[in-house]
Order: sequence, then structure tokens, then C-alpha cells
Amino acid sequence: MKFYITKISFLLLLSTMLFASCETEESLTITAPEAEFVLNTPGISTVFLNFALPDNPAFTLSWEDEVTGSSSYTVEMAADAEFTSPFTLGTTEAKNFSMTVAEFNNAIANSGATTFRDVPVYIRVSAGSEISNSILLLATRYPTDAPVISSPLAGDTFVLSIGSVDDTVLTVNWTDAVLESSLGTDINYIIEAATAGTDFASPVSIGTTTNASTVSSTHSELNAVAIGIGLTPEVAGNMDIRIVAKNTNSGGSELTRISDALTISVTPYLSAFPNLYVVGDATSPGWSNDNNNTPLFRNQDVPNNYVYVGYFGAGAFKLLETKGAWQPQWGGTNDGAALAVNTGSGSDPGTFNIATAGYYSYNFTTVGESGSFTVEAYDASAAPTYTSMAIIGDATPNGWDGDNDTNFTQDTNNPHLWYINGVTLTNGGFILIRANDDWADVWRYSGSNQLYGKANLSGDGDNIPFNAETGSYDFWFNDLDGSYNIIPN
Repeated sequence: MKFYITKISFLLLLSTMLFASCETEESLTITAPEAEFVLNTPGISTVFLNFALPDNPAFTLSWEDEVTGSSSYTVEMAADAEFTSPFTLGTTEAKNFSMTVAEFNNAIANSGATTFRDVPVYIRVSAGSEISNSILLLATRYPTDAPVISSPLAGDTFVLSIGSVDDTVLTVNWTDAVLESSLGTDINYIIEAATAGTDFASPVSIGTTTNASTVSSTHSELNAVAIGIGLTPEVAGNMDIRIVAKNTNSGGSELTRISDALTISVTPYLSAFPNLYVVGDATSPGWSNDNNNTPLFRNQDVPNNYVYVGYFGAGAFKLLETKGAWQPQWGGTNDGAALAVNTGSGSDPGTFNIATAGYYSYNFTTVGESGSFTVEAYDASAAPTYTSMAIIGDATPNGWDGDNDTNFTQDTNNPHLWYINGVTLTNGGFILIRANDDWADVWRYSGSNQLYGKANLSGDGDNIPFNAETGSYDFWFNDLDGSYNIIPN
């Protein structure tokens, strides 16, 4: 009997345990995660907006929405985590959103941001009344608004005087929000001038400055600019001026912002500009400063503009104002576009460099003690090569005697360059330039009453007038473009 009772007790105990176990299992509750509307944190928290890549994506955001079931989302930004003044970036039907560099940069500017580095941008997404969490991006943006000229005013008049060459006559002031904030880089300003209505096709610099908002010009400096853009001495002319702001970002890209232009009236005074002569191993005289140095040809329409189309050997050259003297000496700068001069009290400028021998077209514009130049290759392959070149006319030694022209000497390195040294020319007479001692190729008057100009190659037209004092002159002529210089000895 004991054995039987024990067995029954064990079964009762096992039954009780199984019942208790089933009762506990039925009381467990499995809870599913709450539905979320959450903006995912991007992999980066800083955004550098590079103005050189405006179409690149600035950022891409994505989010999870298990709450709204919406098919339309609004992406908002604000300057603070409380979204006191939210600003809409855009809308989308997808659960992701991106903006280009230019779009995001403009959005930050339109939101009222006044700084440029580490601008806090809080972003969130909304769908109806539901709003996601927010994320923080620190953006470094670039300026887009141009400087604004505050003085002079449009229509202001400036009459320049040779008796006040060192007095300040023009002060250009401007405002620029960039100067009042932390951009983290220098801002270089160039004040440019151009003939009114030319859209700054050939601008001339009035002055430059860095991280400042004013540039002044003397009577002499502004006169050089006025003549340089083509205004006529002693006649009021319209000059457009503008501000060009430039800065370079950490990636080496340059950003340019240009102000609106305004027009002022400037009356320049008459000023003489010197002849300029080449010197250097790329030219015929070599590095001798008194070796029949070739002059640049002066633009008959712009007094301080010089042109030269011709052959250069591989090497370098500079420009001199006086043959036999090393100063004033003009040369290039490291940027390959600006002119520099040593008037005699400073350091000599750099050289103009010719890497490959050949024909080139140079254009020089001097402005005070600076200026600019351009150079490009010139194709002379179709130009005829003449065996002789001469002048004829009643201003020349042998008058109109067609059998006794006054011949040029041909340059040894450039068959298109011709010169006569020490020729006597007579006041009140006329000159024609002709090739090969006949009338087939004749260069005639093209409107210049100066001792320089550009003659026209044509079968008809006026003779070139010579209205200077009777005396001895050096006569230079370039048959590639018809340029000539008559230089008194």
C-alpha cells in the first residue's frame, strides 16, 4: 500500500505543476514597438558649400514614417531648435529629400543668416499635424549678394585739372555684408571703369583694396583711366564704374561678385603718353637698350593703348620709355595680365616671356604706373612678304617722284617690319606708303592726325597728312596690320 499511495501523490504533484505552468504562460503580454515618424541622422553633421560646384548635392535626408501614411511631406529649417521662425526648404512625395549646393546656400541666405561659417541649420519634416524629430547641420556658406556703391552717385560730374594732379578727386565707397561677418578669407576689391554703354568689354582699373570699402583716385590717376577707356581730352564723357569683389575658398576656387554699375561724367585733360620700345633676347635689339629698339605702335583712338603684331624669338622682353636708359622700365607680373613699371626709384618688373618663337599679337594699356596686357598667337602665314617698302609724297624728301621713293629698311628677324632712321619730313605735306615701288599695294589715311596710326591698304582714299614740325624723324611701319609710328629725333 505504501507504494501505491506514493505513486498517486507524485501524479498529483505533477498535475499541479503543469497546471500552474499553463496558467503563468497565459498571463504574458508581448508589446509591439510604437509606430514612429523619425528623421534619420545623416552621416555628416557639417556641410561645406563650394560655390565652384553649385549643382552638386549639398545633403540628402531620409526618414521613417509608420504613423501618418502621408504621401506629401514638407521639409523645414530654422536657426534654432525650437523652430521659432521655420523656413520651408521644399516638399516631396518620397521619404527622402535633397538639395543642391546653390539651392541650400540660397535657402540659408533667405532665412536671414548673417554669418558664413558654421551656420546652425535645424531641419525637420512635417506631414499634416505630425512633426518628426529635428537634426542639426553646421553649414559654411558663400556670399551671393554683390557690393553696393554708396558714392559717388549716378550723374555726378568730375572735371579733371592738370594743375591738381596729386589732389584726390574721386572717392568710391561701397557696402558689402561680407565685410561685416566672418567669412574667414580675404575679400579683394577691384574698382573698374569703362566707356558708358560698353558693358565693360574693355575695363580699366581705378584702384584695388583688400578687406576695405573705399578707394580714392587723384586727378592724375583718374585722368589716365579716362584716357585709357577712350574718353576725349577736354570733352565731358560718360564713364561706367562698378565694384568687382573676389575671394578664394579653401579649395582654391575663386568667387566673383559684381556690383551694379553707375554712370558718372568725367572731363579729362590733355596728357602726352610716351613711346615704348622693346628690349630683350626675344626681339631684334636683344638686351641692348640703345640698338635701334623697335617701338610699340600706338593706338590712334586710345592714347595710352599700344599694339604690336610681329615676330618674337623664344626668350623674353621688356619695354623702355627712353632708348639708352633702363628706367622707366615696363614689364609683366606673375598673373600674366597686369603691367608693372619701375620709374627709377623701385625694383624692375618681370619680363614678358615667349616660350615658342613665332608671331604674336600684344595689346598693352598703361594706366598711371600700372595697366594690363593681353597676348595671343597670330597667324601670319597668309600675309604677303614684300621685297621693298617706301614712302612717297610731298612731305617726304623726294616728293611725288615715283622713280625715287624713300625706302624703308626691312627688319632682319621680321620681314613685315620696316623702318627709316633720320628721314626729313616737311610740315603741311602728305605721305603714302607703298610696296615694291608701284601702286599695287598702297597704304592710305585712316583718320589719324597724330604721328601714329593705322594706315589702310586700299587703292583709293586720302593721303596721310603730316602736320608736325619740319625735321628729322624715325619712321616705323608694320605691313601686317598697317600700324605706323613717326618719332621725332
